[in-house]
Amino acid sequence: MLTSRHWVAFLAIAGISVVVSSIIQCKPAATSPAFRNLGDSATYVGIQACKGCHSDKHATFLETGMGMSFHKAEKQYSKANFVGIKPVYDKKLDLYYFPYWQNESLYIQEFRLHGRDTVHNRREKITHIVGSGQHTNSHFWTDGEHLYQAPLTFYTQKGIWDLPPGYEEFNTRFNRKIDIECMSCHTGMPKTKEGSVNVFEKLPLGIDCERCHGPGSLHVQEKSNGIIVDTRKHTDWSIVNPKRLPWKLQVDICQRCHLQGNNVLKPGKKFTDFRPGMHLDSVFTVFMPTYKGDAAFVMAGHAERFQMSACFKGSNKGDLNKYNANINFTCINCHNPHVSVKKTNQDRFNQTCVSCHQPKSKKSKHEGCSLSATVRGTQTCVNCHMPSSDTRDIPHVSIHDHYISKTNAINPNKAKQTILKQATAIGLHGVNNPHPGKEELFQAYITYFEKFDANALYMKEAKRILSSVNGDNEPSLDVIGLEAQIHYLYNQQSFGDMIALWENGASEGQREALNGDAWTQYRMGVAYDKKSPTNLADDKNQDAKAIQYYRNAYEAMPLNTDFLAEYTGTLVRALRTEEAKPLILQGLKHQPKHEQLLMNLGYCLYHEKQWKLAITTYEKALALNPESQATLSLIDLYITVGQKDRAKVLYERAKKWADPAILRGWSF
Repeated sequence: MLTSRHWVAFLAIAGISVVVSSIIQCKPAATSPAFRNLGDSATYVGIQACKGCHSDKHATFLETGMGMSFHKAEKQYSKANFVGIKPVYDKKLDLYYFPYWQNESLYIQEFRLHGRDTVHNRREKITHIVGSGQHTNSHFWTDGEHLYQAPLTFYTQKGIWDLPPGYEEFNTRFNRKIDIECMSCHTGMPKTKEGSVNVFEKLPLGIDCERCHGPGSLHVQEKSNGIIVDTRKHTDWSIVNPKRLPWKLQVDICQRCHLQGNNVLKPGKKFTDFRPGMHLDSVFTVFMPTYKGDAAFVMAGHAERFQMSACFKGSNKGDLNKYNANINFTCINCHNPHVSVKKTNQDRFNQTCVSCHQPKSKKSKHEGCSLSATVRGTQTCVNCHMPSSDTRDIPHVSIHDHYISKTNAINPNKAKQTILKQATAIGLHGVNNPHPGKEELFQAYITYFEKFDANALYMKEAKRILSSVNGDNEPSLDVIGLEAQIHYLYNQQSFGDMIALWENGASEGQREALNGDAWTQYRMGVAYDKKSPTNLADDKNQDAKAIQYYRNAYEAMPLNTDFLAEYTGTLVRALRTEEAKPLILQGLKHQPKHEQLLMNLGYCLYHEKQWKLAITTYEKALALNPESQATLSLIDLYITVGQKDRAKVLYERAKKWADPAILRGWSF
């Protein structure tokens, strides 16, 4: 008997055309595409593995926004202007920022002036440039192993440097952590080191082929073994082809990243779990604010705006288009993912519209353009029906509104007016999942409040969901879990209620289930650390509990230096410096510019009466932040070692920001 392998060989020898897929496989139903690289057995092989067979697509893809989304900080990848520029000034913090190249290295400098004197001067070497440069170049730096955003962005369209998005309201300076959620949309398939937030084991440069086609190991293996499929006639089920997916799954590939909002993961899921061909809501739901009156749109809101369009709804809800019964209208009708939008022939966009909107019938709802060719001139359909406009979240940037509208054609400026006016948020909605469960929606509200907008509305809605669980205003740990409720109370800074819920409202089993949850342990540490004690015995007990829970958080996530800083900080305050010091030194090996760890080390050295080493350590902390609490320790130390003049200089600077009650302890 011939095996399938021998049978294929026999057919090939006989000169009979062979099309093999797994090896013989019937075409599955369109509603459940059986692409075989969706399973866990298929692995990611990287863009270079694709280049050999798809060199043409590889070359053009590298020029797309996706292909250029993330690079090392080298001059060839920067779209920024460095000639004749002025420092960017943050009035709120009284800090200046300036970018410059030194030889082949890019730096961002932060400084403060007092008259003509520079009283603070910090510079950080940029390691990565994020963004293709079509709209922006933002900049990342690395403290040891930890990845952070730098406080300066180049806005290409206007050719200016300014603070990054969101920094105008709250400038985190060099301290904005870049985590897996962020990088999973800017790179191929990143991976963080276990026990960390922003330490990466794997950080590919740019988005690659497998983000849209899925892991390629099976596909590469079959082609290497001579298993070839004529894709002009058949589907190659060894790798996802988005064109062969139902429209909903097509859109999910694009809106995985082109749908910016608050992403709430399903239990047990990671951001890197999504694979092309899957439903996005099987991994996470994207929540966006619902506004009263006119809606706003954000930079990466293309997918949501597009799906609001009548063109999209009419094509993809089962309604047959009058002029083309087979049409489904998705992102790839206009966008070729392998070719830069800058190099896409404008006729492609017009032809997409004309495929439906032809003036074949005066009664048809799909009439063509009512403007004469003379009036229309060189304007494309996009210019009128998808006008370019500012976005709510990114300054100095204009993009095409992907909500296709007749109104825009009548009054193209209306879209811009709508976006710029202050809309009133009334809640959140799940864009890719309109019917989220109570726990998921609850999580969405508390995390949106925490990450994006500290609007009391969101905490009010979270409380309403809690109240609706039982109808008696009492939380239900069966429906809304202990972790979520602790998170809610933490954002409310209700530390006493956190402790009461933890100690009295939850069972031992519920607490034990969260023993390895780093963030819950950390939040409980904060609760015991910050709650005002009622007496001295209470104070000592709370300190012991704070140390315990901070330690639990650190052990669960040992590369989170913020957890380590809080843990060692409580040890230092309890005068357990011998325990704290080796942990602090270990943490500084991983992240040498962590201000709080330096502060903790400075106190250990102070406690040991190592004055000079303590001064040097506190000065390192002060160099990072001109308003560091290290200032106060240095004033005291300078006086101790007889350097009263240096103490006075710091004292005068501290008068601008420090608590006057503390400064009264010194006189000069």
